[in-house]
Amino acid sequence: MDRRYTLLAILVVLLAAGLLIIPNKGEKKEIKPDKLLLAINDQARFLSTDAITERIIGGDPTLQLIDVRPAKQFNTYALPNAVNIPLDSILSPSWTELLHQPGKDKVFYSNGDIESDAAWQVCTRNGIPGVFVMKGGLNHWYNTIIKGAEPSNTASGTDLDLYSFRQSARQYFTGSGDQETAQSGNDASTQKPAKVSVERKPAEKSSGGGC
Repeated sequence: MDRRYTLLAILVVLLAAGLLIIPNKGEKKEIKPDKLLLAINDQARFLSTDAITERIIGGDPTLQLIDVRPAKQFNTYALPNAVNIPLDSILSPSWTELLHQPGKDKVFYSNGDIESDAAWQVCTRNGIPGVFVMKGGLNHWYNTIIKGAEPSNTASGTDLDLYSFRQSARQYFTGSGDQETAQSGNDASTQKPAKVSVERKPAEKSSGGGC
């Protein structure tokens, strides 16, 4: 089945569930279906793992990471300063204030990006501003930032700059820039929580930036 139809099916189910848990407050700032479809086709909602990593390291106060996985997975491994809002709770009134924070980019992530994209669609449909999706999810973040492969001898300057940035980021998150050590684990869902084990170190400046 086409991925878009799968996501739309998830969206319909979540919206139906949301109607049961959100009290009627009169007018709701929901966007029209045609505008939602246009937004779905706009890839600008996806932010790269490198862009997110750079903002984490830089301590960007406008970044709010939201992990939409189940609490058990979140407690096993999560990105620094992320808040856990499981997908089935995304429209809970208890999260309304956080999701409507002014001046914040709310970036959803999950193991991949299907669940986080579904969260984005639900929030967009309900008029929640400033929401984004981390492209590829946590596993892609782990594969690019923590296990990033060394570029070939014929790599471009841009690729070399990106690799240099990822090496610095690896050192920031793991306390070691050693490639073999970084690759010794499995995917991100089986690792120790980053929010607990991370020893924050200043990253070296790189002209690539990874954005």
